[in-house]
Amino acid sequence: MLIFKFAGNLRRFHRQISLNVETPAQGLRLLLAQNHEFKKAFLSSKIRLRVAGEDVSESSINWHMDRQLKNGSTVIFAPVVEGAISGTAALVISLVVTAASVAYSVYSARNMKTKTSAEAADNNTLTNNSFTSAENRVGQGRPVPILLGEMVVGSNVISLGIDTSNNQDWTESIS
Repeated sequence: MLIFKFAGNLRRFHRQISLNVETPAQGLRLLLAQNHEFKKAFLSSKIRLRVAGEDVSESSINWHMDRQLKNGSTVIFAPVVEGAISGTAALVISLVVTAASVAYSVYSARNMKTKTSAEAADNNTLTNNSFTSAENRVGQGRPVPILLGEMVVGSNVISLGIDTSNNQDWTESIS
């Protein structure tokens, strides 16, 4: 009696099944004859085979499939996981994408233009001209709002004047 175990997409048909056969080939023929869908899935997949704890290569598959195993030995069928593209193609694609992103970054950096406050005032693109946010910046030539009442203003200094007419009393020199 041999124990057959299946992995991957073949698990939807059988996970583990014990068959009273002498060789793995007899058990596999029996399973393939019983279920046509299992046969299609098995024949369309690239399979890795392990018989009684030993990995089976293509050169020794006939010997492993036709040899008589001890009672309770395990035969494992696992589909080989493969990618959709080859390693060379993946390398070429990643290099092309990397080169394109670097070229686009260089192009963007060379053609980026920062507007001065005078240009921004001409185009009316500065929208933050009120005392409602943490930073208050007004373009050159734009009106500055006048505070009426109590307001919370940003961290920029609106006005700082130094009066140098009274040099005797230093506490009153800054107003």
